[in-house]
Amino acid sequence: MAIGIVNNESAVALKVESTSGTYVAPTASTDYIEVLSEGTSLNKTREELSRNTLGSSTEQEASRVGIAEVTAELAVEFGASAEATAGAAPQRLDLILRSGLGGKRTNTLETTTTSNTSTVLNFTSHGILKGDIVLVREAGAFELRPVASVTSTTVTLAFALSNGAPSDEVEVEAFTTYYSDTSSSVSLSMEHSVGNTVLQKAAGLRVQSMSLENWSAGQIPSFNASLGGLSLERADGEASYTPDFTADALPPVALSACLYINGTMLSYSELGMSIENTLSFLIDACSASGKVNSRITDQVTTFSCKKYSDDTTLTEWDNFNANDDVSVFFYAYNPSSTAGEFSECVAVWLPQGKITAAPFGDQDGIVTDDLEIKAHRSAGNDSVFIGFI
Repeated sequence: MAIGIVNNESAVALKVESTSGTYVAPTASTDYIEVLSEGTSLNKTREELSRNTLGSSTEQEASRVGIAEVTAELAVEFGASAEATAGAAPQRLDLILRSGLGGKRTNTLETTTTSNTSTVLNFTSHGILKGDIVLVREAGAFELRPVASVTSTTVTLAFALSNGAPSDEVEVEAFTTYYSDTSSSVSLSMEHSVGNTVLQKAAGLRVQSMSLENWSAGQIPSFNASLGGLSLERADGEASYTPDFTADALPPVALSACLYINGTMLSYSELGMSIENTLSFLIDACSASGKVNSRITDQVTTFSCKKYSDDTTLTEWDNFNANDDVSVFFYAYNPSSTAGEFSECVAVWLPQGKITAAPFGDQDGIVTDDLEIKAHRSAGNDSVFIGFI
């Protein structure tokens, strides 16, 4: 085919690099991620170095080019792995989050012992850590909660389960947690098959920003990432493999997708989150490209929501005025055929943050509090946790 490349026949694969900037090609069908048709791109620009010299005319002298800038945009649905592999890392998001946040840990299904309470789960032993998000599988009354603290035999939840103390020997589902540890951020290679006829190969990519978007009532949330890289080449050719996305679940719809601030469930219409990384490149005049690596040198996580104003309480306004810390927790999932039970969950926990703005807003003529919250660290590596259960 010469003319008429079809965009929907394109594909994107990501691989972790052992040496930043050294391209790693896909090795399997599962190296590909299911991206949205809009919001995904891979581009290269060259810095123009103008030469302003005197001559026999007013015309421009031939310019030179300096350091290239490689950028990528990736947009995916915000969903978990399939129920058959509950708690596994989602193929569509794993490497994006490992590059943008850096920290990742996993835990297998656990079973409690006896005498659980609405806030404390008891175990013989367990692998759950502070900041993890757990799914307590009480029959007909599944609930998600973030973990505030642990001992070798107990897990204390950040706030109480709505249905009270769970049964003895209740299961706590397997999960994967991503958290801020930018010293462990990985650099990525990307194969971008354009219409399965042209191949773009980028190396040294690292996430500069991530945003959770379209999380509004009845919609499918999406997760967008912007990346900066070191190199990009283009050639004719087909994708290395046929993509296989079967390990991932269908994305959840934002229904029964609850939001809690300081452990209190709020009525809201939409929310969003942004993680902005300052990506600093190591500039080297001895390098042919001028860049040899990159590092994340700063990270800012912000949250926003439109919650309906309540004439019986001014809690968030009081927290804003007093500059008190607040926590944020929200989730979505795919329901099952059994009432009160669900799977394929996505959840976010911001343990501490400051409300930076609290103006009134409008949602179809109804007054809202348009909150903006900036997360911050406590002990370190604990400003944001994203869980897949």
